[in-house]
Amino acid sequence: MRFLFVLLFFAFLSTQNYAQGIDQPNVDFLKATVNISMDPSAKSVDGSVTFDIDILSAVDKIQIDAKNLVEFTASSTTHSDLKYSQNDAGILLESRFRESEKTTITISFKSEPNKAMYFIDSDADGRWEQAWTQGQGKYTSNWLPSIDDMNEKLEWDLTVTAPDDLSVISNGILVNKNGEKDRMTWSYDMTEPMSSYLVALVIGKYAIATSLSESGVPLEMYYYPKDEQKVESTYQNSKQIFDFLENEIGIAYPWKNYKQIPVKDFLYAGMENTGTTIFDDQFVQDKLGAVDRSYVTVNAHELAHQWFGDLVTEESGTHHWLQEGFATYYAMLAERDLYGDEHYHVGLYEQAELLNDQNQSGKSTALMDPTASSLTFYQHGAWAIHALRDLIGDTAFRSGIKRYLKEFAFKNATTDNLLSIMSQESGKDLTAYKSMWLTNTQFPSTEALRLLRKDLFMEAYLQLLARRISPFQDAYNSYKETMQPPVQKEMVLEMVGQLSLQDDSRKYRLLEQAAAINNIEIRQLIALTAGEVNDYNKVMISGMLTDKSYATRENALVLLWNAATDKARLLKAAKKGWSTTNESLDMAWLTLAINSDGFTDRERTSYLGQLQEFTKPQYSTSTRQTAFDYLIALGYLDDQNYLDLYTAALHYNYRFYDYARKLVNAQYAKEANKELMEKVVGLLGQKDQEKLRLVTDL
Repeated sequence: MRFLFVLLFFAFLSTQNYAQGIDQPNVDFLKATVNISMDPSAKSVDGSVTFDIDILSAVDKIQIDAKNLVEFTASSTTHSDLKYSQNDAGILLESRFRESEKTTITISFKSEPNKAMYFIDSDADGRWEQAWTQGQGKYTSNWLPSIDDMNEKLEWDLTVTAPDDLSVISNGILVNKNGEKDRMTWSYDMTEPMSSYLVALVIGKYAIATSLSESGVPLEMYYYPKDEQKVESTYQNSKQIFDFLENEIGIAYPWKNYKQIPVKDFLYAGMENTGTTIFDDQFVQDKLGAVDRSYVTVNAHELAHQWFGDLVTEESGTHHWLQEGFATYYAMLAERDLYGDEHYHVGLYEQAELLNDQNQSGKSTALMDPTASSLTFYQHGAWAIHALRDLIGDTAFRSGIKRYLKEFAFKNATTDNLLSIMSQESGKDLTAYKSMWLTNTQFPSTEALRLLRKDLFMEAYLQLLARRISPFQDAYNSYKETMQPPVQKEMVLEMVGQLSLQDDSRKYRLLEQAAAINNIEIRQLIALTAGEVNDYNKVMISGMLTDKSYATRENALVLLWNAATDKARLLKAAKKGWSTTNESLDMAWLTLAINSDGFTDRERTSYLGQLQEFTKPQYSTSTRQTAFDYLIALGYLDDQNYLDLYTAALHYNYRFYDYARKLVNAQYAKEANKELMEKVVGLLGQKDQEKLRLVTDL
């Protein structure tokens, strides 16, 4: 479950566009100095960017990638005859650029980005309260004149002016912060080059918690001021993960500091901008919520990218696994350090199962296919690295990784670059390895199983897995052995999953024993898979109403409500026993209360109003989607809910707007809804009305 949740969040690279921009071998971009101003009343960027460029050989044209420009001019302190124009790629600069010259060119511009920079206006008052960027797959050139080609690395230094009640966060060290009237200017300095897609900018209301790594790197953990009590639970193990990865990889963290910033409605789980990870604020959780939606995997994955992706960048999409495979693999190692070897190996097995299913579906591709799925890039990639380490041994692997990162630091690399180093370090011919793991269009399931069986725990785990197809009587002794000390959590989780498909009453004694271990994950799975409350499990499920997991509480509540004769009494007692809740649990409680006898009409009306509030843009996309689902089931969408649904259909997040547009169409197909839905369309601005009608059946 943990793995699938994170995979869904990461699943964007299967559709990523790997266009490399225009190759310009005659010039070398060294540095970009950005100076921009941001105004919350406008969804635009105003300012300039100055490029320092080495001319490697004579050329009369230089291309700068730039999109969504409203206006621009170009000038040069070194080439007074500079001419500029706009073409499909962006800005074309023309002059006599001579070999070995150094030139400085400044682009003054105003852009109105339609992607890559996103403005969050939760209360729809016409002023955004947060803005953030996402360069990978979207291109920084959509908001800032830059270089799309990831093989062109340059130092980026940003100076940003914004209202003084907002914080500005970007790559590098904050070297200056000056205020004038109600505006504040923030200046950041990078000392090393990076690809343009890794430029990051976040503007919003933030506080910051700081720490130091074992090696002295400043760790900056940002949070919304209202979430101060969630900092420890959200960023749990951050320092340990950082210290582990730096030691395990064997190369010092390559940047001056490391920032992590949550933002609203982010496109993915997280993004590894250089020294500056941006992640979805749904991972900002209190102690109970962090159990259900832990940031640990994303935290470790994005941090590993600081070496694999940011320090050494793929040369092209063919080699994308060098980034995602390595980030996934090292995140798994970090989790093994936290949770143990069994956790690591079961994770490998779960990945292999998914990859084998992809084989069976006919959707598998080679790992070096630039059109491969996220599952292939991430999980197949991690498996390929696990197999490589097993083949050449720890010593050669670790020395090879260090050499690879040193030789290609601040450069781009290919798969053959890596394999050549690993072959030299190990003295092994890796031709067969490449054929099996990298160019094979099928995931090598048989070889993966062989590697798993080398671990003694996995041999026992696989034997338990074989009981999935056994009758209860045949599997009973295996289940009893699973509960004998020393009990392994991963074994118990597998047993619980199997017991959910069995109808023998003896399973309940086993489930009680499993629940008594008092492991949160085990109890979560019991509540999730129980199906119903009966005389055998009622006491056990009732005890889960106050578990230290909102997900467990919610599942237990629904199960008990379905079986209860006095539903209102159950709901009131449950709510009284909770000192904290989250939005998901609140919505579940409200929905059950609306459907329960024992509450007055006035109470139910109040509960409905509270539930309807959750569709508003101030909430996360996942909360809004759940609220829409509940209200559709209840048949209680009002004017405001339809307006919220329309804004959802115009959202920038693909998963969310795709859901919303399908829901709009499904609702509009019902004759009884059409009059109200048409009326609410009129509440939108003219442009939004036109776009909504274009993308839905309205």
